[in-house]
Amino acid sequence: MITSAQLQQALLRQIDGTTCFVVAAEVRAGGKAVVEVDRDEASITLAELTAINRGLRDEFGEALDDVELQVGSPGLGRPFKVERQYRKHLGRNVEVLLKEGGALEAVLEGFDQAGITVRVLLPAKVKGRKPKLSEQTTVIPFTDIKAVQAVITIN
Repeated sequence: MITSAQLQQALLRQIDGTTCFVVAAEVRAGGKAVVEVDRDEASITLAELTAINRGLRDEFGEALDDVELQVGSPGLGRPFKVERQYRKHLGRNVEVLLKEGGALEAVLEGFDQAGITVRVLLPAKVKGRKPKLSEQTTVIPFTDIKAVQAVITIN
């Protein structure tokens, strides 16, 4: 049976030279291998995910016969796991879930090892109007954050 480390290394070889990056790669108990891959500038395509799946199957061969391999994208409603997801969403709306229980919607302005910099979306005073951005940026340390995820907006 393959290990999470072997899966991670094979996946890195598969995406080498592309704009794709690994969000997660692990082999779970019960013989299930889960791989999440994304792209820097746009959403990853089904064709790219299929090519990665085939490449992994070719590389591992019979070792994957007793493993269920799932290759997919991290999904919009899922919390960010790696630094490149923060970079990809700079300038976009995100939802920040705080450890103390609150949540806020904001525009991601920046990030570093300590935390994220956001401009908070303030509620509109008139019903039906879009929320306004705060004038000041706010720094939220990662120690205060439970999760950060992209906000899906439908026009």
